[in-house]
Amino acid sequence: DAPELIKDGEELIVDADGGLVICGPDAGESARYAEKRRLWQARLAAEREFAGKPCRTKDGLNVGIGLNIGSADAGELEQVKDFDFVGLFRTEFLYMGKDHMPEEEEQFEAYRRVMLACGDKPVTLRTLDIGGDKTLSYMPLPREDNPFLGVRALRLCFNRPELFRTQLRAALRASAYGNLWLMLPMVASLEDIRRAKRIISDTAEALRAEGKPVSRDYKLGIMVEIPSIAVVADKAAEEVDFASIGTNDLCQYLTAADRGNPQVADYYQNYHPAMLRVMRRVIEEFARRGKSVGVCGELGGDPLAAPVLVGFGIDKLSMSAASAPGVKRSVAMYTSAQLREIAREAAGMSCQEEVLAYLRARFAQ
Repeated sequence: DAPELIKDGEELIVDADGGLVICGPDAGESARYAEKRRLWQARLAAEREFAGKPCRTKDGLNVGIGLNIGSADAGELEQVKDFDFVGLFRTEFLYMGKDHMPEEEEQFEAYRRVMLACGDKPVTLRTLDIGGDKTLSYMPLPREDNPFLGVRALRLCFNRPELFRTQLRAALRASAYGNLWLMLPMVASLEDIRRAKRIISDTAEALRAEGKPVSRDYKLGIMVEIPSIAVVADKAAEEVDFASIGTNDLCQYLTAADRGNPQVADYYQNYHPAMLRVMRRVIEEFARRGKSVGVCGELGGDPLAAPVLVGFGIDKLSMSAASAPGVKRSVAMYTSAQLREIAREAAGMSCQEEVLAYLRARFAQ
């Protein structure tokens, strides 16, 4: 109803942070938002100083910073040089941007381009994550009352093994050209992990039998986004080489709030103390077993949340290119011991409002 509410030629203030459009602001509102804009620009200028630097706490603890990508396009791959690794390659966009199912060769060439562009840097390739809010026009899916709790991601791949094997063949062949970290989304149980491992192992052996090279050193990991696998993180860590916490879906499932439904937006609380405690447990259980764990959801690129995750013991974060300078600046403000204390305090609070107030005060956001 914007055309009816906004007068032609009227001055507007658009507050993208707060999700507000203010029509015909008075002098006081204009002055407040001019100051808010000035502070925002000053913060961006301060963050730019960290753009080309490593992510490091005040006492020198390094945190790996990865890039989230959605294609093998030259523009995206050009950005990889400024990052330590590719923390999330969303392979579903290779499927969503087409009018047909990509064949093995088509996928192989895309994955190989990414591997070659990254050299020795790890490339975390997430297997097909279709379903929920992501659909394919050429592959009709059964109607489900709640698709986010239905046949999506790994479950869809199990239901359509030919789809899964085609992608695995392409990814495993590409492993010969770089440092492949293969990651499974929507993992709910140890059975899911073991079933996928059998399929991956069989596919690799079939390729070798055909004379196609497959690296012996590729890594296998999981997305931690379903609470059930987070609860048994100690067992999951014994089955895989690494994990990456997908905070968007983890929050959705943990708070029982559809992240695409504005009517329950107040319940989708990614700073809920339960979120912090679950993530802390996953990080600690993997660390006890010497396994790498990262974060590739929205919280990983959030300057308020990233230092808390470092305080929990996270060793790598993955994000969009635009988010990296702000994260590096926040992490650099404190020593690793101070971040551990901040993380402990935040996880001990009773609600999201308290957590946000505390973190904003500490990090001056």
